[in-house]
Amino acid sequence: MPANLDGHIAIVTGGADGIGRAIVELFCEQGARVCIADVNAELAIALADEICAKGQNAFFAQTNIADKDSVNNMVDAVVNKYGPPSILINNAGIIVVTKDPLENSEETWKRIFAINLEGMWNCARAVIPYMKKAKSGSIVNLGSVHSFQIVPGHFPYAITKHAVIGLTRSLAVEYGADNIRVNTLCPGMVETPTALKIWSEMDDPEAVRKAVGDIHPLKRNASPKEMAYPALFLASDESSFMTGQSLIVDGGRSALYSE
Repeated sequence: MPANLDGHIAIVTGGADGIGRAIVELFCEQGARVCIADVNAELAIALADEICAKGQNAFFAQTNIADKDSVNNMVDAVVNKYGPPSILINNAGIIVVTKDPLENSEETWKRIFAINLEGMWNCARAVIPYMKKAKSGSIVNLGSVHSFQIVPGHFPYAITKHAVIGLTRSLAVEYGADNIRVNTLCPGMVETPTALKIWSEMDDPEAVRKAVGDIHPLKRNASPKEMAYPALFLASDESSFMTGQSLIVDGGRSALYSE
């Protein structure tokens, strides 16, 4: 059975869509009260309404994770509505890739790091004081298979995802004595709305989808829900002695040398 999250208060950044949405839905099903922290008000409000209509608990807080004040306001809203957060899912991020690193602009470099790394730190440092006081907490940072392997043409996205591993391990070491666990979930290719939109703009979307799926030993891509269950494991007491680690969920792709 999935872990039970009764009594837990969770924040899921980027929770309105894709992997984040799947995590929000699963956590609410398992009894957590969840803040959907996102920039997309329309999607997030609709999701919160849908969840509350089922008798579960979720609310939306518009959040720009690159802005410390925005993050602090979001956490204040969580504390005022539900109480101190016990779980943080640092899911929000962007994908920016440049075929030639020298063509990457300074503005692009700063933007992706502001969201993919500094944004995670902004959220973590806003919740850690509450977790320290409670002597309990779980933070799950979303990395990627790009956290470990470099695929040509994915600069500077892969650099930010490598940095997420460093953030996870550092926070795990610094706050382990406070019983705050910090781990990284590293998905492979997931059929999110963003991925499907990118493929839809290609000449043969279904052929591209199949080709991408076929590079995995399982011969398919993942669904967002297949990332939600590992996130639940990392966030819950089922992984109570696990911290500073990276859980790769990629359909076996990283085990394959080349093909």
